[in-house]
Amino acid sequence: MPEDTRPPKRGDYVVDEATRQTMPPEPAWVGRVQTVLDAGHVRLVTPHGAEWTARVENLTEAEASQRAAYDAAVPHRVGARR
Repeated sequence: MPEDTRPPKRGDYVVDEATRQTMPPEPAWVGRVQTVLDAGHVRLVTPHGAEWTARVENLTEAEASQRAAYDAAVPHRVGARR
């Protein structure tokens, strides 16, 4: 994340610009911070549970539309949680 902003914390929605592709065109991945590993690395998760490690320097804050799309893609459980 840019130096003028706070580092990400658990639960933040971020965009990992390192995952963006130009050939074929592919947008950067949006993830939620699951774990802050150290000052330079975090563990992110997709809406479907895939995890990856990202460098903080490659992250930008997700926009409202990206956060909404992420939440809409999360599978919802039916019934009471145990």
